[in-house]
Amino acid sequence: MDSILLRVSKTLRCLSRSDVCLDRSAVEADLQREGMWSVHKFGGTCMGTAKRIQNVAEIILNDASDKKLVVVSAMSKVTDMMYNLIDKAQSRDDSYVTALDDVFEKHKLTANDLLEGESLALFLSQLQRDVSNLKSMLRAIYIG
Repeated sequence: MDSILLRVSKTLRCLSRSDVCLDRSAVEADLQREGMWSVHKFGGTCMGTAKRIQNVAEIILNDASDKKLVVVSAMSKVTDMMYNLIDKAQSRDDSYVTALDDVFEKHKLTANDLLEGESLALFLSQLQRDVSNLKSMLRAIYIG
C-alpha cells in the first residue's frame, strides 16, 4: 500500500524507514483523494553546512512531484550543542553564554553563505530574537 500511496525518497543516505512515522488511517484517506506525495527527510548531517543545505534545496526543487513534504533536522551537531547549553546552565557554569554565541555564529555564518539582501537581514533578525529568547531561558535555568 505504501508504494502506491506514498513515495518515500531516500536522500543523501539520511533517511531510514523508521524516520517516517505515519498514522495510516488519517494519511491514507488524504492521499487517496489528493494523489501522490513525495516525502523527504534530511538528517543533521545533510543540513551540516551551507553546501549541504544547498544540495538539499536542489533535491527538493528538482523533485517534479506536485505535493511535497520536507522534514529537516537541526544542523549537524546543533542538537548536541543545545544539550550542552542546558547542562552548563543547570550546573551554574556561566560558559553557557559563550556556548550560545557559538550556536549563533554557526547559524549566522551558514546564513551568510546561503542568503543575501533582505532575506539575509530578515533571517538574522529572527535568529537574533530566537537567541535572545533562548539566552533568557538559559539564564532562568542558571539562576534556578
